[in-house]
Amino acid sequence: MKTIKRGNEVRRVSEKEAMFFVKNGWNYCPKSEYKSDLKKSVKVDEVEVTDNTSDKKKRKLRKENKRKKYQTK
Repeated sequence: MKTIKRGNEVRRVSEKEAMFFVKNGWNYCPKSEYKSDLKKSVKVDEVEVTDNTSDKKKRKLRKENKRKKYQTK
């Protein structure tokens, strides 16, 4: 596997693919650049997860309210 880069786009590809891409304007780069891109994308995913937790809290509150309603009868 090799890491290649063109502009802001970083890819991890097989050695044969890397040779093809390098001939067509891409450059080799260190694997650390690829890893740093992965870390940035993971941070974005974490933000989305926190939004879902608020939905979970709302659902949990609704369930508790339903339980209370049926327990009083």
